Amino acid sequence: MMFVETRIFRYLRHAAFGCCFAGLSVYAQNSSCPAVSPHDLSPADEAYAQGKYDAAESLYMQAYLKKPRDVAISSAMVRTLLHEGKVSDAEAMAKKALESDAKSAMALTAMAEVQFQKGQPWLALETLDDAVKADNCYARAHLIRSRVFRIDSMYGSERKELQAAYEIDPEDADIKREWLRVDSPAKDIEGTEQALVTMKDVDADLREKAMASVHALMGQLTENSLTCKSNPISAPVVLPLTPMMADTKHATGYRLEVGLPQGKTKLIVDTAASGLYITRALVDANGFQHRDGDPVNTVRADSVHIGSLEFRDCLVGVSDVPFPDKESGFVGTDIFAPYLVTLDFPAGRLELAPLPAIAGEKEDAMPGDRPRIAALAGYAPVYHRQQFLLVPITLNKKERRLFVLDTGMRMSTMTPGVAHAVSPTKVNFTNPIPTANGGTVQIYRDNFELQFADLAVENQGHILDFDPAAIDESAGFEVAGLMGFDVLHSMTIHMDYRDGLVKFESAAADAAAQGSMISTVKPGVPPPVADEACDRYVDQAGDLPTNVTIEGQIVGWLESGHAKVGQPVSLKMMHDWEGEGCELPKGAMIYGSVVASSGDKSGGRLALMFDHGDCAGEKRKALLLRVIGVVGPPAERKALHDAMPTQVSGGGRDISQTAAAMDIKEDENLNPGGAPATVHPGIVVGLKGTTMTPEAGPQCSALLSSVGHSVRLDVGSELILAMEKMPQP
Repeated sequence: MMFVETRIFRYLRHAAFGCCFAGLSVYAQNSSCPAVSPHDLSPADEAYAQGKYDAAESLYMQAYLKKPRDVAISSAMVRTLLHEGKVSDAEAMAKKALESDAKSAMALTAMAEVQFQKGQPWLALETLDDAVKADNCYARAHLIRSRVFRIDSMYGSERKELQAAYEIDPEDADIKREWLRVDSPAKDIEGTEQALVTMKDVDADLREKAMASVHALMGQLTENSLTCKSNPISAPVVLPLTPMMADTKHATGYRLEVGLPQGKTKLIVDTAASGLYITRALVDANGFQHRDGDPVNTVRADSVHIGSLEFRDCLVGVSDVPFPDKESGFVGTDIFAPYLVTLDFPAGRLELAPLPAIAGEKEDAMPGDRPRIAALAGYAPVYHRQQFLLVPITLNKKERRLFVLDTGMRMSTMTPGVAHAVSPTKVNFTNPIPTANGGTVQIYRDNFELQFADLAVENQGHILDFDPAAIDESAGFEVAGLMGFDVLHSMTIHMDYRDGLVKFESAAADAAAQGSMISTVKPGVPPPVADEACDRYVDQAGDLPTNVTIEGQIVGWLESGHAKVGQPVSLKMMHDWEGEGCELPKGAMIYGSVVASSGDKSGGRLALMFDHGDCAGEKRKALLLRVIGVVGPPAERKALHDAMPTQVSGGGRDISQTAAAMDIKEDENLNPGGAPATVHPGIVVGLKGTTMTPEAGPQCSALLSSVGHSVRLDVGSELILAMEKMPQP
């Protein structure tokens, strides 16, 4: 229907402006470069233009053998080989072209095409700058620049470069195809908008349809998939996330509740998926139907609800193959592209906020280049192709490559070629591990250091050997791997699809920005002795009544051998708590970080500090908290809340009723040999071989030590904290 409406709007546009308007371009003409004169195509060029790349390669090779130093023939061979997926051969040919003429715009552009195809657009742009300096009138240099600008969210520059390329060489098959892809919708948008301004008598229904078509066409000018329609929001919307537990110890991802016509379901949150992708059973249960003209294996959903938001006319992917672990499907975060998206895994929530306004830009303006907005300071540019956000990652301080942000992938992956290029391991490079379905996957035996967006994940083990050929084909260039949930689970990720920006938050980055010094406990070094400012719970406090303590469950898991200094740690309140200046309701979050960690044969060390909490009416309020106890996960002990008071009265717990109702043995778990309903600072329950000293770590943090290789706090572990009196302003 959209195409029929577009013809109507073209008619309206011509009626308003006459034949003269039809001949105008939305771009200014480029008169600085002469246009390539019309010429007959060689048999090789003809085969290439028709997409017969096998034949074109054979014909170009015949010509190349006769003239091996002809840069034009070499360059044509390069783009032909790239179309065939023969990247290594294309790179070798591009190098030969540069050997023939290192300053040739043709040869430089051919190399840039290879660099782009290899997933190194930053190198391609540098090479293209040299090509344009050598000859600003070489059309393909502008074409390849437009491709780089496209995935870099520089949509205004993309259109200008395409126009320049088309004005120089309108007969080039690649240039013509890409120019029409962008120029046609751009003309339709501008023409329709101007027609509606001029023709005041257009009825409301036709005007509404025209603007709907304009918005649909806008999607062709950006990389946002727009699988659903949604309304703007004026205030943040917070949505709870549910962890997916492989067992009692390991979370493998998060689900988000989605309301379908026949009920609610929970779908995996996936930054690499597009829109909604669900099982055939869900499709049939909700009566979704395929619409003519839509891609195969898709259906349409008139209305879908996520929290308080409604998403309309959704294009939904359908899987006839069951998802692993009987999951219902995925929800791609690109469905939220009209908003600023925050995945706060430590807090277990997804937040949507209005995108910052672009100064001086009209609401329905055509997409331009990425703006500079003060509200987005601290965000890092990433590349954006279809639903994929691609992060440049430097591997082992050697090579920079593109990785897809993929929270739906349990383990991070890397292609064998990239892994071999950055690893010194030469033999027995992978180990097989069994999968749940009875097969095996290959895991690299080496560790890799990943550096991205001012963060570093050192010694990242368990990288999966994986060939993302399907993603390569969809994106149009190679990716080096997927940055999965194992790397991302402890981070807060902010995503701006409109501008191609991402921000990764961690306590380490915050501390560095503030110039803080965070120390690390080294293996084999005795724990530091608490100073005079850190002696309240070490020497003076004694046993504390349970009604003054705070119980929080760790979100995720921690292991000192892999935890990094500055890594954020969050707790979820198990019960209501009320104290002077702060009420912490059940489910509220407490925030802290790792301040020291180590793990080897000599033992493990882990120091934790918590200093902020979501008090009622005040998010992330600064608090003075001390960790005084730790309790292992339910599989290894009886839950602490079974021993905690069962009644809350006026914000404080009724200890007498609890003592009468509970088994004294449970109480001894919190204070062996002590009074009932009390907690002994330093208590450790259900973690064999682990001890804790309150305030013995850096910055008065709690220090846990293990006789094993590392201190491990699995999913379900709980910490007991005490709140000190807040300082008076």
